[in-house]
Formats: sequence, C-alpha cells, structure tokens
Amino acid sequence: MDEAPNVRVVDRRFELPKDALRDLSRRIERRRTVASLGVGWERGVPADWLEALLRDWRTFDTDALQLRLDALHQQQADIAGRRLHVVRVEGRGPNPLPLLLTHGWPGSFLEYSSILALLSDPSACGADPADAFTLVVPSLPGYAFSAPPPPTGMTGREVARLWHELMTGLGYERYVAHGSDLGAGVTAWLARDHPEAVAGIHLATPGLAVTPPPRSEQEDVFARAVREWTADEGGYMHEHATKPATLAAGLSDSPAGMAAWIGEKIVAWSSTRPDGSPAFDRDLLLSTLTVYWATNTIATSLLPYWAHRHLPGAALPVGDRSAVPAAISIFGGERVPFPKPPRELAERYYNVTHWTEHLTGGHFPAVAEPELLARTLRDAFRAARPRA
Repeated sequence: MDEAPNVRVVDRRFELPKDALRDLSRRIERRRTVASLGVGWERGVPADWLEALLRDWRTFDTDALQLRLDALHQQQADIAGRRLHVVRVEGRGPNPLPLLLTHGWPGSFLEYSSILALLSDPSACGADPADAFTLVVPSLPGYAFSAPPPPTGMTGREVARLWHELMTGLGYERYVAHGSDLGAGVTAWLARDHPEAVAGIHLATPGLAVTPPPRSEQEDVFARAVREWTADEGGYMHEHATKPATLAAGLSDSPAGMAAWIGEKIVAWSSTRPDGSPAFDRDLLLSTLTVYWATNTIATSLLPYWAHRHLPGAALPVGDRSAVPAAISIFGGERVPFPKPPRELAERYYNVTHWTEHLTGGHFPAVAEPELLARTLRDAFRAARPRA
C-alpha cells in the first residue's frame, strides 16, 4: 500500500532485551518478603497471592514469549518523527474492512491475541468470510515498543490524530475502530475529529463522564455509583493523574511492586470464571508483566492519566456528539464491578446505533470473551462495509 509522505512503515522484529530479562530474574530472586496485611483483597493484593505470582514469573518462559511475538506481523511506523509499534493482520475474505484496535491500561497489544484470527479469518471459525477485517493494532505511545510521549503525555485526542495519520498513511481511506479503557477515549476522538474517514466505532465498557445537572434519574444513580467507586477503587487513577513520577520510581525498580500494581487491577477488573478465578490467563498476565518490565514502560504508561487531567481540551465535550455511528457494549462480571452507565448518558456523547449489555467479559472482553466480542464487532460494523 502507498504511504503518506510523513508516514514510514517497515517490518521489524522487536526483541525483549536479554539484559533486562536477566536483571528481572535476579531482582525477583533477591526480593524481600512482603508483610501480610491480612487475607482477601480488601486492602489490596494479598501477600501470598503476590508471592505465588513472583515465583511463577521467576520461572516464566520468556523464550516462548519471544517466539509468540516473532510469529506476529510486527511493524515500526514513523509518523512525523514519532515511532510506533504496530501489529498488522491481513484479512481473509472478499473485501476485508480495516479495523483499528486500541488497548488501555494496564493492558497491551497482547490482550487482542485471542481475537486476531476470529476477526481476520472468520471462515476458519465457521463465520461468514464477508465479515473479515484487516487489523491494525498499535501500542499506545509509551507502551510496549512504541516510543515514549512527551513528559506531559498525550491526550486521547492527540493519540487519535496520530492513529488517523497511521491509518491513512497505510492507505486506509475509510476504516472502523474499536477501543476499551484508554482506547475507548482515543476511539471516541477518532469519530469526533475524523468523521470523513471513520465509518463506525465500537466502545467496550467506556468510561463516560458524569454530566452536571440537570440529570435524569438513571444518570443520578450512575453519578452516585461513580462517586462511591472512585472513593473506594479510584486511588490508582488519582495517583497516575497527580504524581506519576513518584509512583513510577517504585514500579520501575521493583518487579514485586509492578506485579502488585498491575496484577491487583487485572484480578479486580477481569470477569470471573465459574471456579472464581479471573478470566485472564496466568500466561497472559506474566507476558504482560514481562513486556512492561523488559521495555521499561511502566512509567510512561501512566502519563495518559496526567495528560487527561492537566492538558486543555482532553475531555470529550458533552452534547456535541459526532454523527459517526457508535456501537457500545457494556460487559460485566468483574470481581470489582465498574459502574454501568445508562444508554441515555452515552447518547449525550455519541450517535448510539447499537447498545448491548453482557453479564460476562469484564474490563478485558477480548481476553475473557473473544468469540463474543468478535461476533459483536462483526454485527456492529456490518453496515459500514462497502456494498457490492
């Protein structure tokens, strides 16, 4: 495909640095025993759970992880001097639709691993080949193998501009986009700022901001739930948004600290299996931790929160919605449930054309329910496909 003059894309192998992996092993081996503050998760990560996770991480097969990375079609995109890590998957079907997938925190491009084949080659899993997508999965600036953003971070709107340059630079004049968590914010700005190119968006459990009064009864219920959740569960977000450098000093230097900070959220936000375990496999958790550590990106991964709080124009305006069709899925089943927004609030921000609610999937539906999310995306974007 032709590239725009300011976009350069090359195939590249991204390697987990061996010296960082050896240092990781040594640090885990020399770790201090964490004092137990009691059983259960009420005070944060339990010491025995963390100890077991660190033992598993100490023996984790990083060579196997590298082989899995090498099996992906990875590229480096340089856009106006900014370097991005991108995973590409060509669709197999009569006319694959370009689909941009954006992750959030504390995830990475790895959380889409189980859904890539389902979306790109639907006929292989018994679905209609006409529903095939060509996939573009970039790592957010400062995540994984993408270059860090400026010290102040980048707002969702700034990342959306970068994503649009990436997609058009790859030759996709018309495309659709999906995002969850931070990725939902980026995807929302894509629809608002680039409606000429974005044919539709899908948001998984988006974080909708509470609007000022007057509000409907359902919106008031949601506002109270958000206040309670923020008081009980939002400490991480406040720290990210106010003193990320202080937190980063500890997380970047301590595997135990980083494993606790990320692991606690993954367990809390994942939907649970019938046996009570999180629907986020141990191998994926260890792979995610390894990528954060080996690339030394835990510090820069916090910056989107700082940018959203401090940089002007970061918040999506209410009452001035884009005309781009928006499908929204509310996934549930988390161990610590997120407040579930009412549709009428979403309609203040988006042109909502599809609205679905699911009892499972949690904060990481591509991990917990890949087949459900794949079906949802096929249904949501079928109207956006060019007619034969």
